[in-house]
Amino acid sequence: MDTKTFGLATGVVTGAAHRRLGRNGQDAAASWRGSSAAAVVVCDGCSGGISSEVGAVLGARLAIRALASRLDAGASPADPSLWAGLRAELAGAIHALAGADVRAVADCFLFTIVAGAVDREHAAVWAIGDGAYAIGGMTRRLGPFAENRPPYLAYDLIGEPSRAAFETAAPATLVVATDGALDLAHADGTLDLARFTAPRFAEHPDALRRELAVLARGDERIDWDARRIERTRAALQDDCAIGVIRMETAR
Repeated sequence: MDTKTFGLATGVVTGAAHRRLGRNGQDAAASWRGSSAAAVVVCDGCSGGISSEVGAVLGARLAIRALASRLDAGASPADPSLWAGLRAELAGAIHALAGADVRAVADCFLFTIVAGAVDREHAAVWAIGDGAYAIGGMTRRLGPFAENRPPYLAYDLIGEPSRAAFETAAPATLVVATDGALDLAHADGTLDLARFTAPRFAEHPDALRRELAVLARGDERIDWDARRIERTRAALQDDCAIGVIRMETAR
């Protein structure tokens, strides 16, 4: 009898533009796989934050831990209360770490989040801020937002919560990505996240990161006849984090 299993892949890379400026990468990803469910999370720290990579990394790790606990206990990805509980737990964690220090929140804890989960009956994506995801064969963009100012979960602490994006589907392979992935859109504006669902990414733990690293690296070629260096611009200029849950069939 065929049974469904979950293949996981995550990758994070510092974009070419950030490397040129000597800036830290500000994106993070985390994943979890249980016996009957799986989850992935990507977070993107605010570019204006001095140390927003701190919030992105902690946010991804805390979110995946909270999702793992709830899904392992039988919560459904399609249940809005699962995500409401995740949101409250993350906001509480930020408050516990930063307290009433608004500057600490601004410097370290402004991050977007795009999370996905799949079990035997449902798939779901939940997000606050910009980015992109693919679920049920459809790719969605989140944002852009006016003045390049996406909402952040940390705004919950100052009484300015933003509406979260939420979509459910039948059990399916899904992809979540920070907004850096939008650099990979084609000239006509279409974005192909399905490319990252290839089996090789789930089969090899570092394959997705290596793929993103290649996309974030430009190329140089010497034209000896013309006596010049030809440079190819890197596809990924911004930091990028991608998480994939691949539905697989075990026989």
